[in-house]
Amino acid sequence: MGDEKIPFTFNLPYNQSSNYWLAVFCEYTPAFAKDLETYGMQKLDSVDYPYILRCTNAWEPAWKTLREIITQHDQAGTARVSLLVGDSQPDPQEFIFAKKSLDIIDKIAGSLWLGDALLDDRIVCYMQPVLDKRGKVFGYEAFARMEAGDRVIGGGEIIEAAKYLNAEYMLDRYLHLKAIRTFITSDLDGFLFINLIPGFIHRPEKYLEGLSDAARFNGMPSKQIVLDFTHSETPRDISHLKAIFDYCRSRGYLLSLDDISSFAMAKKILETVRPDFIKLDIDLVHHSALAREQQTIGELVAIAHASGATLIAEGVENEETHLGLLKAGVDLFQGYYFSPPVAVSKLKKIAG
Repeated sequence: MGDEKIPFTFNLPYNQSSNYWLAVFCEYTPAFAKDLETYGMQKLDSVDYPYILRCTNAWEPAWKTLREIITQHDQAGTARVSLLVGDSQPDPQEFIFAKKSLDIIDKIAGSLWLGDALLDDRIVCYMQPVLDKRGKVFGYEAFARMEAGDRVIGGGEIIEAAKYLNAEYMLDRYLHLKAIRTFITSDLDGFLFINLIPGFIHRPEKYLEGLSDAARFNGMPSKQIVLDFTHSETPRDISHLKAIFDYCRSRGYLLSLDDISSFAMAKKILETVRPDFIKLDIDLVHHSALAREQQTIGELVAIAHASGATLIAEGVENEETHLGLLKAGVDLFQGYYFSPPVAVSKLKKIAG
């Protein structure tokens, strides 16, 4: 089982299709039109319709040349471009509805590395330890990374690229599977913290199907997995979060609520939602030496413990912060003071 790949179907049309269509909309000067036609573009039969170009297998090289032509004719600020996928030529109206700025097409082209990395299984999960009051490992939080030579591409860049590829939801689900796989095949102990975004979850039974399948596939009990949710304070979102929590709890998962920064916020949410863990907002941790923040942390410790939740401080970066939070009654800790998110091979060296 150690060498098996995670069963996952990717939907990455910008990376996977054999045919692409580029279309340019703008005011065509005779010289501009001539250059487009010389490049091989065809004008559709209407004054409102664009010049189009069919690209086979890869569209980025054609886009680079097309962008140069547009720029040479000083049309970069006004031109709009459509990028569509399909074997047959799209309807003219499809091109019109798909119009984007040149900058957006640039962003899509500049994000293709992520699609290629996913298809080649080059996205990895780094782990950051979560420690208890005694300094013992309680569990690990999973973070997405891509190792590119001497450079490590962080989760922020990965998520940003996924946004331009319209692959955020797919990436989110894939990373859950990857986190479980990494945890199990690396023989890590304790709990696995996996980040989830409530806004992606419309039907929890469907959304968590892949995560549950991955847990079963790898022999990992759901009670060992902590689903870490970002919070929201609107009544509608809290109600949605409660529905998600109720379903996840029925499936045996533990639940964590992230970025809690005030007593009022915690009270409002805890009246409806009962997480197993509460994470202090990282800015609150960073300023925990200040009197006002110390008071807030004390209030959050009290309300968390009263509700039966364990309080976690993430972003702990020095000994002074750690000792202060220990004194305040915080239960669990993670941050660069102990270890940054690292590859599992390095994590074992740190633990050793």
